[in-house]
Amino acid sequence: MSNYEREGSIRPPIFEGRNFVYWKIRTTTYLQLLGMNIWGIVEGGYTYPLAIPTNMVGRKQYELNTNDVTILLGSFSKPEFVKVMQLKSTEEIWDKIILSYEGDD
Repeated sequence: MSNYEREGSIRPPIFEGRNFVYWKIRTTTYLQLLGMNIWGIVEGGYTYPLAIPTNMVGRKQYELNTNDVTILLGSFSKPEFVKVMQLKSTEEIWDKIILSYEGDD
């Protein structure tokens, strides 16, 4: 399925290193659509634990981060995926891509 065919569906487009602003807006709104808890992991950050948490709050945060990471990794072409594949938290992935394409103030 081409990127063009995916545009009609409700999910972020594949980012291939071009049209970054378009990808960022579509991805942001998609994550917000999934819920403020999902988007909150991007904005508020998440410290990836050494082991899977055992308490309910920790497990929920772990699951939210895992969902976000899966969505983000699934929205990258192979060359973009390789740039972030070693990162474990949504915030790390998001920040690296933003820094790579928007720079730093």
